Amino acid sequence: MKRFLNNLKFKSKILFIVGALFFVTATVGGITYYHYAAQDVEKNFKAGAEDVLTQLTDTLDLRLNAVEMRVRGLVSNTTFMRTMVNYLNKPDEKNRVKALGEVASFLKDLESGESLVHSSYIYTDKGDFENFIRMRNWSFDFKTSKFYQVYQEQGVLAVQWFPTQKDEIFKDEDDVIPYVRRFTLDGYYHGGYQYLVVQLKKAELDRILSGKYGYFDQLLIVNENGEFLAGSDGVNTKKLIEIVKPSVKNGSAAESTYEQNKIKYLVFSDTLDTTGWRIFGLRSRDSLLGSLQSLRVLIAEFTVIIFLTAFAALLLVSNSLTAALTRLEKRMSIVQGGDFEVRFFYPYQDEVGSLARSFNCMLDEIERLVKKQDETIQELKRERDFVAEVQKQKRKAELKALQAQINPHFLYNTLNAITWQAADKGEEEISILSSSLGRFFRISLSKGAEVISLREEIEHVTSYLEIQSIRYGAKLNYDVEVDSSLMEYKVLKLILQPLAENSIYHGIKEKAQAGWIHIRAQLIHIDEDSDRLQISVWDNGLGIAYDMLKKINNSLAHGETNLADGYGIFNVNERIRLYYSEQYGLLYESEEGEWTKAILTLPAVKAGN
Repeated sequence: MKRFLNNLKFKSKILFIVGALFFVTATVGGITYYHYAAQDVEKNFKAGAEDVLTQLTDTLDLRLNAVEMRVRGLVSNTTFMRTMVNYLNKPDEKNRVKALGEVASFLKDLESGESLVHSSYIYTDKGDFENFIRMRNWSFDFKTSKFYQVYQEQGVLAVQWFPTQKDEIFKDEDDVIPYVRRFTLDGYYHGGYQYLVVQLKKAELDRILSGKYGYFDQLLIVNENGEFLAGSDGVNTKKLIEIVKPSVKNGSAAESTYEQNKIKYLVFSDTLDTTGWRIFGLRSRDSLLGSLQSLRVLIAEFTVIIFLTAFAALLLVSNSLTAALTRLEKRMSIVQGGDFEVRFFYPYQDEVGSLARSFNCMLDEIERLVKKQDETIQELKRERDFVAEVQKQKRKAELKALQAQINPHFLYNTLNAITWQAADKGEEEISILSSSLGRFFRISLSKGAEVISLREEIEHVTSYLEIQSIRYGAKLNYDVEVDSSLMEYKVLKLILQPLAENSIYHGIKEKAQAGWIHIRAQLIHIDEDSDRLQISVWDNGLGIAYDMLKKINNSLAHGETNLADGYGIFNVNERIRLYYSEQYGLLYESEEGEWTKAILTLPAVKAGN
């Protein structure tokens, strides 16, 4: 600053010093006067805000207490209790029809007497009740809802309030504030609790609050946990609760300050005796002090006049020196926007001229580099597309090759079985063998499709097991248990037969006793966007030793093919990993000497997806 003043001319120094003195004096005086005026406005507002908030609290307490009294009157009404007890003790059709009508009438009276009530609902262990005014959401299950779950904790109160939410019980999807009362019925043989749900209208609370918005910028209601109920949204309610905690004593009104989005608010708060809810009234200091706007404008105008007067001479002198640099700065701004074709022409050979020539040379070089970069990017894109296409064709070829390598020795064994069965037992089993073999190969071909329905895959492996059960007789038994809802899911074909074959040749065949093969399928829920289909093939064969089991699963997890340990299962695993992705595939579980289970994990894809 000292160097700056020393370099100024004498006239400029006088203008600067005098202007600065007037500017500082006017600013300090204006700020001081404005500060006292603002304090007076805030004081008057605080007195009025407390009165408004008290009136609003009394009104809401009165309305909510009326709802509470209606609820208490309903659950203690002798006619209501007798109707409910008669039905619950003898839940036949006659008593249910009577109870539905009479309870609906009671609920209508409960709702019609107070506009704050949105809807009502009663849950009992013998059924639920409503007044049939609104369309029910039949997917709603009270026992799995949070309305019921909160009562499973120890020491909870009979009355529970919940934050604002979409209506879960009825289909109108209005914003409601649920109120749940747990009650008992004298004379009910089985005892236990029944539950009354009364849902309040958020819109009605908004309407009550809207009448006070002239005094506050934002007005809202939150529960004891700081969860939003009604009024102005977008406020950090938990922060408000923390702010007023030190000021609250025995539920009395509280006053504090709050800042959001760089806007400072005066905060006034009071507590409802009925529910423990807190009402917050927020008024920004800027809007509160808007009446002092004219004073602020006058101070600002005076300050600006002093400032302009002090620097008028400096602007005139500096303008001629900085005009060329200003034009160069504008050209630079255009370049910054991405236009590299602009140039700056300056006819003189001074420092500005040298800067202009350097600027133009830099733009020429940048333009050349950008053009070269675009050419390189295009070349890289072409190479990327080529590599992607090569990888795609390679994966298809690998998949086709792996699918074509299914061991054909099963066909030989089947035909051999047909020959000796025909010689020993006659035409009936030959017919079964021929039919099963036909279905087996029909599904194997499946018109060249790589993906078939689970129903077809189950039919394919069943045909295989039918053939093998004739061959092995009483030594081989099997069953298939798959829910019909899963039958139309799409799976990669020929993935179950190799597993069943492995169970026979490496498990049951070597066992002296009769063997069983169980095939199961189930849907595994992963998250909201995806499910997985899990298919298992279990046998009670000789099982797999722990070390061998660990080795097999490690090879399967890494997509390795181990010919010594059964090519078929590695074939299936690799086909699944290639077709879907490496997160799917085959896993084995076993207990040596007892059983073995092969588990396939696939994406759950329905037909048509």
